[in-house]
Amino acid sequence: MDSMTRTNLRKDLFKTIDKVNKDNTPLEITINSNEGTNEGVVMLSKREYERMQEELYLRETGTLDYVFDLMDNSSEDDFEEL
Repeated sequence: MDSMTRTNLRKDLFKTIDKVNKDNTPLEITINSNEGTNEGVVMLSKREYERMQEELYLRETGTLDYVFDLMDNSSEDDFEEL
């Protein structure tokens, strides 16, 4: 994941937002605290956020495990040629 300081983000905010959205890749914005730890945030596209929320929902409801189980235990007889 790429990272950027708040100062650099401020300089190129619109360009950075467009890049994150277009490339669909997250960007870490680093924020150094007085304790020396990084208390940053992550910027991501709405498309990526919605994908993550959908996957979380499928995991929480057990649907994803069910689908993976079906995929792991499938055989040629499970499908019908049309």
